[in-house]
Amino acid sequence: MNKIIAIFTVLFAISNLTFSQVTVAPVTIHLSDINKNGYILIRNNSSTTSQEIGIEIKFGYPKSDSTGKTIIYFPDTVNESDPSIVNCVNFYPRKFILKPLEEQTVRIAVKPKNLVEGEYWGRPVIISRVANSEDSGNTEKINAGLGVEFRTVIALNYRKGKVNTKINFDELTGTYSDNKFILFAKLKREGNAAYIGNLLVEIYDEKGISIKKFIQDISVYYELNKRIEMETGKLPKGNYTVEVKLNTDREETGGKIIKGNSVSKKIIVSIN
Repeated sequence: MNKIIAIFTVLFAISNLTFSQVTVAPVTIHLSDINKNGYILIRNNSSTTSQEIGIEIKFGYPKSDSTGKTIIYFPDTVNESDPSIVNCVNFYPRKFILKPLEEQTVRIAVKPKNLVEGEYWGRPVIISRVANSEDSGNTEKINAGLGVEFRTVIALNYRKGKVNTKINFDELTGTYSDNKFILFAKLKREGNAAYIGNLLVEIYDEKGISIKKFIQDISVYYELNKRIEMETGKLPKGNYTVEVKLNTDREETGGKIIKGNSVSKKIIVSIN
C-alpha cells in the first residue's frame, strides 16, 4: 500500500531553529582557491526520535521588495552570467540518519570548473524529517514517510582569485509609529563579491544622549531595500537623530569575511 506523504516545508536562514529538531552550524561557509574544503555540523536535538537527513544545494541570494521584505530568492533559471557554484560542490555524506542526540560532521568539497575571477554562491539546503522506525538502522536506504519536513537553508560563498566588495548607502528614511522607529535603508553592492557584515543603529535624543541601539548581521549580494524596526517604548515629543552604520568587522566560524568599506548615514525623525 502506498504511503501518503504529508510534507510541510519551512525555510530557515538562521542558526536558532525554534521549530526543527535539527540544528546546523555554521550557517555561512566561506571557501576559496586556498581552502576548497569546509564542513557543517548537523545535530539531532530530539532525545526520542531519529531524523532522516538529506542535503542538496541551489543557487540563491537575499532579495528584497519595495516594502523591505527580504527573502532568499531562488531563480527558476540559472544563467551563465549568474555566479553559481552549485555544480562544483559535493557533500560527504549527502544522506544519513541521525539517532536521538546524535550529530554528524558533513564535509564540503568544491571542485572548481573553469571559473573566472570573482565570488560564487550556493545555498546548501538541509532537509530533515522524522525517520521511519524500519529505516532507523539503515543509512543506505532512506524512504519518505508520514510527517513534517523542515528545510534549513545556509550560505556557501566561494572566492576565485582576487575579490573585493564595497557598499553604497544610497538612501535612509524613517518614521515613528506605535512606539517604534521604522527605517528604510537603500543599499547597493559594488565589486565582485557580496558585502557581508554588521548593521548598527543608534538613536539619540535632542541632547545627544543615546537612548537605544542595536546591531544585526547584514548581507548585500546585489541591491537591498532594508527595513529596520526598533522598539523604543513611548517617547516624548521632539526631534530624534537616527544613525545607521555598516561595516565588515564581523567574525564568522565558517571562514573569513571580505573586508570592505564602512559607511554611515544620519536622519532626523520627529515625534509630534
